[in-house]
Amino acid sequence: MQVMNDNAVERLVKAAFARMDAVALGTSIGALGAILLSLATGFLLVKGAGSGEHIGPHLGLLANFLPFYSVSWGGAVIGAIEAFAIGFAVGALLAVAWNLTHHIWLMLIVRGTYEGQQL
Repeated sequence: MQVMNDNAVERLVKAAFARMDAVALGTSIGALGAILLSLATGFLLVKGAGSGEHIGPHLGLLANFLPFYSVSWGGAVIGAIEAFAIGFAVGALLAVAWNLTHHIWLMLIVRGTYEGQQL
């Protein structure tokens, strides 16, 4: 069995516990939410509704969570902006939580290693 030097072990641990970029994850989740909401709204508007029916009554319920959203072309734009903002916040918080838990776990491993314990 070959013994690894400290530099190789450090690179291996850093690769296993790679940090997430909060801005990148927030941007990607926000963009995904904005695109999906725009496509869903656009699909319903192009499809239309029968006589006497509302267009997209179920999707219109998102107005309870996205204050200025409506099933219309203008509402699709405003809803996309709101969905991006919410998705960005959720993605950034997920990345920060991921990085924090990995940082704590690495500190426990390092502390255990230096105290002679094995986790």
